[in-house]
Formats: sequence, C-alpha cells, structure tokens
Amino acid sequence: MSPRDVEQPDDFTLEATPEMCCYCFDVLVQQLVSNSYSSSTSQQQPSPDYLQNLPKTATSPLFITWEKQNGGDPPYTLRGCIGTLSPRPLSSAIGEYALTAALRDRRFDPIRPDEIKELRVAVSLLVKYEPCDHVHDWEIGTHGILIKFTDGPDVGEYSATYLPEVAKEQGWTQVDAVKSLIRKSGYNGQIHDELLLRIRCTRYQSSKHRVTYPHYVESIGGTDPLVSAGVPDKKRWCFSL
Repeated sequence: MSPRDVEQPDDFTLEATPEMCCYCFDVLVQQLVSNSYSSSTSQQQPSPDYLQNLPKTATSPLFITWEKQNGGDPPYTLRGCIGTLSPRPLSSAIGEYALTAALRDRRFDPIRPDEIKELRVAVSLLVKYEPCDHVHDWEIGTHGILIKFTDGPDVGEYSATYLPEVAKEQGWTQVDAVKSLIRKSGYNGQIHDELLLRIRCTRYQSSKHRVTYPHYVESIGGTDPLVSAGVPDKKRWCFSL
C-alpha cells in the first residue's frame, strides 16, 4: 500500500502539532532519565495528549528530527533523524520514532541526558503524495521527492527520498537535488538523460512542527523534569573545571 492509498475521514486534515513534538520530549526524557538516574520522577508511560485531536485510526508516513544548538550559524545542527515512508499508526509511531531517531541513528552517537536541554525536535507528517510527470516535476520548498529506478535486469531497485525542506536548506536547484538523491540511493554509475527518464518520481508535502526544550518545559507547567531528576547541567559542569 502506498501512502496515498491510506484514507482518513473526509473532514479530517492531518497536521503536525506542538503536542506531538512535546510527546517526543516526554518519551526521550523518560527513557534517558529512567535508565541513567535514580529519582522521584514518575516512570509511568507518558500519555500522548495529541491523540485527543486525532481519529484512533489515523496513519501517516512520518519523520522525527532531533537538532542540537551549536551557538553558530545555522543555530542548530542535526543530531538524529529517522522515519518511514510507509503509513504508521500515529498513536504509537511518534513515540517509537522519537526514540529511534534520538538513540539509534547510526550516523550519530546516542543522545545523552545532558544534551536534552539544547535540543529541538521536529515532527514531519508526509502528506499529499502525487506521481510526477518527470524527475523535475516538483517545487523547491514545497515538495519532497521519492525516486525509484533500476539499472538493468540483474540489478536491484535503487530508491531514496529528500524531505521538502532539504533542497531549500542546502541551496540546491532541482538538478542538484536529483543528482544528490541518486547518489544517496547508492547508485555510483553515470548520471545521463536516459537514466533520468527511467526514474519514477513521487512528490509529497510535509506538515511540520518544531518545539525547543524550553518551550516543552513551559508546556508542562514550567517545572524542568531534568532538574527534578538531578541531571547535571553540562554547561555549568564544564564552566566549573
């Protein structure tokens, strides 16, 4: 089943929300604090408040992205990003991928408790899937693209995707983005017009929302759960050396 085959109620518009982002912090704080610190902090499974405004059967492809403050320009750098192009029940997938992106993205070390205060999380729900007429039939800043192609009968299928914000953030043209995506798929051969014509391209859009840790703390009443659990302040510890 492709993402565009998934039906939601006719009067339902699927959107990423602040509550989804806050739940990502909920599960990350619980996971890292419960594994690393002994405290009076409740270890009960966090309640996903975002479900109050979702149909119980709501599904979507999604990505969870963690970024960390770096004090430079841009102010945040990638710390982990994992998702799926297959529709998943949002009742369970947001928490699952929040932890997977934070702790099991092979490109990065797992996020540590003393990093959480510097994090920003983004929830991206992938919507409005449409087949492209050709590999450049999409708009930078609006669409993400998914490409699939083969390079002969005895070779497996190559595939890769970029989320809607990637090309704009990298300053790429459509040509740049497609070439980069072809390489991301693992294809190392020559990129020529015949190959571009063989590529099956799907465009999609993303409903995305971001929340920083200070905003998360504000949303839960202003009491920092890391302070309550006794998690050391990394910046203060470094300053005292």
